Amino acid sequence: MLIPAGSLIAQSDGHEPLPKAKRAFDNAITYWNALSFDKAEKELQKAIEIDSAFIDPYILLGDIAFDRSHYDDAIGYYNQAIAIDSSFSPTLYYLLGKVYFEKEDYAAAASTFGYFLEIPGIRKDQRSFALDFYQKAEFRRHALENPVPFEPENLGQYVNSEHDEYVNSITLDEKNMVFTLMQPDTLVKGRYTEGFVMAVKTDSIWMLAGRALPDLYELGNIGAMSLSPDGRFLFFTSCGAPGGHGSCDLYACGKTGDEWSEPQNLGAAVNTETWDSQPCFSADGQTLYFSSARPGGRGGSDIWFSKFIQGRGWTKPINAGPGINTREEEMAPFIHPDGKTMYFSSKGHIGMGGFDLFISRKDSSGIWADPENLGWPVNTAFDEINIVVATNGKAAYISARREEGYGGYDIYSFDLPVSLAPLKVSYLEGNIYDADTKKPLAAEIELIDLESGELSVRCRSDEINGHYVAALPGGKNYALNISKPAYLFYSENFNLKQTDVPEESVKMDVYLQAVKAGQSFVLNNIFFDTDRYFLDELSQVELAKLDEFMTLNPEIRIMICGHTDAVGTEEYNQTLSENRAGAVYSFLVNAGISPERLQFKGFGKSQPVSDNESEKGRAENRRTEILIL
Repeated sequence: MLIPAGSLIAQSDGHEPLPKAKRAFDNAITYWNALSFDKAEKELQKAIEIDSAFIDPYILLGDIAFDRSHYDDAIGYYNQAIAIDSSFSPTLYYLLGKVYFEKEDYAAAASTFGYFLEIPGIRKDQRSFALDFYQKAEFRRHALENPVPFEPENLGQYVNSEHDEYVNSITLDEKNMVFTLMQPDTLVKGRYTEGFVMAVKTDSIWMLAGRALPDLYELGNIGAMSLSPDGRFLFFTSCGAPGGHGSCDLYACGKTGDEWSEPQNLGAAVNTETWDSQPCFSADGQTLYFSSARPGGRGGSDIWFSKFIQGRGWTKPINAGPGINTREEEMAPFIHPDGKTMYFSSKGHIGMGGFDLFISRKDSSGIWADPENLGWPVNTAFDEINIVVATNGKAAYISARREEGYGGYDIYSFDLPVSLAPLKVSYLEGNIYDADTKKPLAAEIELIDLESGELSVRCRSDEINGHYVAALPGGKNYALNISKPAYLFYSENFNLKQTDVPEESVKMDVYLQAVKAGQSFVLNNIFFDTDRYFLDELSQVELAKLDEFMTLNPEIRIMICGHTDAVGTEEYNQTLSENRAGAVYSFLVNAGISPERLQFKGFGKSQPVSDNESEKGRAENRRTEILIL
């Protein structure tokens, strides 16, 4: 990208140098070509003393000073050349701008490159290089003049050490963190090894969790470890492992209780013969983001994603697109639990230098918007590799070298500026049990967007303790369904389009009833307009779940029970409740469920489950219930 040193030398400026000055300059050229810069400088100074109007010595002195990083001297020599003849060559302004840029005087660099770009007749390649420098200089000038709030707090001595620590991932409840510890190899001097550590937060203090991660060292050179947001899956990279598909492959293992399963290669659908690394599993329980140098990208390493489809496995990875990826390197994707905000590191987008951290937001069509730099001083002239953001969007975690640290790279937390924060997200947590035995159950938890019918979150509870954690992103009306074969499914509604996202987690233990006669459950996502019995479109998700339940349990018969509140006459409520139950009955028959397995009945206001004095109580009384016959 640089104009070669000495490239402007010997261009005629209309001035005929004095013979002795010309000989001194020719001697300087000889020394310069031989890399004897001190001798070259002496000859150039001699040429200037003999003929101060001779422009070439000033330019070569500027080139030598620039090569030696003596930026103030280079600026002085180039400006002296311009003062002698400002029309000698437009490229002088390019060189001067480049010196200002390297000196990190971005205001002067932007001004000089801006002037250069106004000069007519500039070569196309020079204009392209100058425009790139101008945009970078202007960005950095603005960033330095408008710093973002950034007060990082060291996580403390129980996490950080004299060695390098790099943050990898954090769970939804912000209680567990995985990070990489780089420490000297005990066998080979000068070599470092990667260790993977889990820390837990207790009373706002981060502590090491001992052997909380699986032993993966039989796979050889492992790295880039990422814990799923619910803490039950571990994704990582192994390079050169037996049976791998390429130089570095992606692997995963699952956790049941306190035990980890054997790691599994994610297979040829995800891994290639090239470098595949730096995984991040989305809180939707379906999507894996990662970096890869595979063919078909835009250049360097790109960010890709693959979805896990139950019964089919991983889909063919898709490039995250031109909004994210450039001809340079992109890496370390972090997808926030809101499912719409990605943080990543890039060399290709305009930044402060090296790798910078960026944020991009996904629109309603699934396209990632042009990234926004996180700003200075979050980003610096050094490499910023990765960032992890807590579920609440307030706290961010980053690895950095700072004088007050414990040594090397330490992990810090800081408050993320509101402009750089993701959408509001809370999370559900609790345990799932058998209603009769009170034993923990492994059940499937699904959060479905009622308007689109799309699955937003899927996870499972732990079969040993029944525990689950599930993201609860804001801005949508959700159906929550919890199901397990041979059990009645549980449904709940979270309308976060009309209510604020809870600041704290939503605690919810669920007791599933085994499928048997006499048991009942409420369909909390069946909706009717006021005083009407036509099913609202938002009911389709719950109706599909009920259809699935009937299909998976072909031996059962049910009664669909309609209930109303106490507003209106007894006759009116009786008719309304019966018509509403009949609407659900008709849906199931039309879906292919045998009418012999179905009954429906209206109970009007005769079986309230709450008082009828408040709107909340009346809403609970207006319900559609399923009774197992």
